Amino acid sequence: MSQYIKIVFQNLEPVRIADDSTSQSGQTVTLRYIPGTALRGVVINTLAQDSDFETIKKYLFSSKIRFMNAFPTDAGKELMPSPKGFYEDKMQQEKKEMDNVVIQGEFEEGKKRAALGRFCRVVGDCIYYYNVDTGSDLRIKINDEKQNVFRHEYICANYIFTAYIVVEDSTLGERIKKVLSEDFMLGNARSAGLGKCRVICCEDIDRMPYEEYLPAKDQENECYMMLLSNTVMRDENGELCGLDCRKLGEKMGVTDLEIVYCATSTVDVKGYNRTWRTRIPSAVMYEQGSVFHLKYSGVFTKEKMRAVCDQGIGIRLNEGFGRVLFLDGYENVRYKESVQFETKSENTAIQQQYGEDVDTLKVAARCYYRNLLERKMNAYVVEHPIPKGNISNSQLGLVESFTTAYKYEPQEAKRFIRQYFAHALEKEQNKNAQKFKASIKELQQYVEGILGTEERPVKLETLLSVTTKQKDSIMGIPKSSLLPEDEELKYKLELITKMIRYDNKKEEA
Repeated sequence: MSQYIKIVFQNLEPVRIADDSTSQSGQTVTLRYIPGTALRGVVINTLAQDSDFETIKKYLFSSKIRFMNAFPTDAGKELMPSPKGFYEDKMQQEKKEMDNVVIQGEFEEGKKRAALGRFCRVVGDCIYYYNVDTGSDLRIKINDEKQNVFRHEYICANYIFTAYIVVEDSTLGERIKKVLSEDFMLGNARSAGLGKCRVICCEDIDRMPYEEYLPAKDQENECYMMLLSNTVMRDENGELCGLDCRKLGEKMGVTDLEIVYCATSTVDVKGYNRTWRTRIPSAVMYEQGSVFHLKYSGVFTKEKMRAVCDQGIGIRLNEGFGRVLFLDGYENVRYKESVQFETKSENTAIQQQYGEDVDTLKVAARCYYRNLLERKMNAYVVEHPIPKGNISNSQLGLVESFTTAYKYEPQEAKRFIRQYFAHALEKEQNKNAQKFKASIKELQQYVEGILGTEERPVKLETLLSVTTKQKDSIMGIPKSSLLPEDEELKYKLELITKMIRYDNKKEEA
């Protein structure tokens, strides 16, 4: 087996690596992973300064060294691209059962493609899938006559990535490790501060990446193959052909190889040669995560299986394309479950060093969230006027006196308001004052509709119809820490005060 170098690094700053296949005019979409070509660029740009670069250059660009894609890692668990071919019903569940179309080519009518995020890990019969957070910035083309606005997307900071480099020359492997043992920059907009990465570890390993997913025994007559990177092969005429079953069968040591079922998508892979300042020919490839159900005559041995995974298939192996993985028990996978990244950093030193930045982010997130709530409150006051009915101005004035007098003691304000309603209703219980009693009941329902009760609590965000990109967090900071319970109650009291005063102004006008 070849020598594998494992690199674990963290993007201290956002990273942008343009996805030319999906980007459109005025909008640049980023890849959700670090492609092997980006890591190759870091290595080659550094080694290009050495005196013997012309000697080693040919080897660096050959298939004898292969730069694999860097995928996110969650709490030490290395993730891989999510497999295709699963279908699910439309009901929302925490752990959903799925149909696998790659097994028999069928799925139940009415089901849709399963949402499996971008990356995953498979444990037993369940796929635990993840999504990577992205952000974007807006800029103006100053030199353009129309000065159009364009948007650039990027991967948010503080994710951990794991990459592997395959080398067949131990001497050059040591030089590559030395390059990737120090911090480096990658991606677009490096001059604008993006792309800074901190290396956590760079070491040799004595195992093959993702070998825990390989079958433990020889596979007779059929197997399942998933692409870990975009892949395409050439046929005997040198033309791109997707998968060449004859060549693949020779690599596997079997005959009569055929694709029975598959779940795939394609991507137009492009590139740019900085030396010649021109685009390189594009290639339509099967996208990573594509799955193939292969049948053949013979036995696909464990040794051949590891060899194919080690060497890869197809073109541009040096750049990380053509990586495949044969899956053990893939036909038993039936469930999926969404998982959030437990941590974006396992390095305590990094966390301490950038603790001040996190505090600054919390302040920014708190200000943003509270400004959003205040804007929604102003809109709510106008769009939801007080349903006056039999409620008198004096009754509203009494409630306002509680909300203003105890606005810095929200729990006391809530207690006094509830005591007032309980006393007023009890006082009029035996009196013949039905109109006054009805108005007290209406006012109580109006106030409790905002403050909530123990039986029916009311979230301020729900009341104001506030929607954010992330349901439970702002800028990665949990909303519960940005707006504690007492703070939320203060905002509710302020909302009641604003609604009463707005009602008074309308009557004066």
